[in-house]
Amino acid sequence: MTTKEEYIEALERMKESYYNLDGCMSAMNKFKEDINLLAGLVNEHFEIKQETNFEHYKDEILECCIDHLAVVKGIPKPCSKTDCNDCDFLTIQKDCHEIAKEWLKHPYKKQPYKLSQFEFDLIQTYRDCHESCKFSEFKQLIELKDKGYFQCVDDNTKIQDVLANCEVVG
Repeated sequence: MTTKEEYIEALERMKESYYNLDGCMSAMNKFKEDINLLAGLVNEHFEIKQETNFEHYKDEILECCIDHLAVVKGIPKPCSKTDCNDCDFLTIQKDCHEIAKEWLKHPYKKQPYKLSQFEFDLIQTYRDCHESCKFSEFKQLIELKDKGYFQCVDDNTKIQDVLANCEVVG
């Protein structure tokens, strides 16, 4: 299967060819229309579907919580091992089972990366990198991770995702 990036690269090559056409206005206009059409199709085809809580946590739910589900600070836990006062469902006046079913249908909200001020300042220096750049592509970041920094960031995480979902702690 062709990836979105490959489609986009092909479109960029087409765009470059467009600018090198011999100057025939009707041919250039048609070429530009075709590129816009293809760009729309690519974006439509690769539309990102919002992940639900169930999709994100299904393995944990099936392992530990299939009978009774509790949620503490947004993370599924077994109801039998959770104090009701700690459960996120306590604030709503409904049957816990019904609340759990509703929660599973909600979109998954990614928990923010918790970074020290130093980690935040450092990763900010990568803010202009391409949106597909991953943490593992930067030797300096990997070496710092080996020394104990950025422990909450997976190596395959995109830099832009960290920047969009981080908070400074401590």
